[in-house]
Amino acid sequence: MNIFCWTDELSSGNTMIDNDHRHLIDIVNKLDAAMCTGRGKAALAQMMDELITYTRSHFGREELLMKEIDYSDYTAHKAEHDKLMAEVDALQSDFQSGNIDLSYKTYLFLTSWLSHHILEEDKKLGAAAKAARERLTELQRT
Repeated sequence: MNIFCWTDELSSGNTMIDNDHRHLIDIVNKLDAAMCTGRGKAALAQMMDELITYTRSHFGREELLMKEIDYSDYTAHKAEHDKLMAEVDALQSDFQSGNIDLSYKTYLFLTSWLSHHILEEDKKLGAAAKAARERLTELQRT
């Protein structure tokens, strides 16, 4: 059973961002299910790799969008991405070296960060992308 579910409240208004977020939520839920069912370290490591790889590509797409629309909060938003990736890379390293086990605490960290980032940062980015698209459409009409 998925605890972390997509809701309309999480929508940024940008299809690419929202589709990526839905996929990230699915990966986080699969990781949680694997932890809850006691799957082995190799299976958890593979799911963690999938989460990290997809998160990096998602952040790359967001950062490209921010550059394309000359997003005013680019530096702060990218810093949030960089901070999360550093935290997740450290988590993965600790897990691989046997210093920690992936646990519900890991799941709570990931879901809390993702929810906060979507609601606080990505909604602003979605609105800015929509405004940029509307400006471009208006310019094309004139």
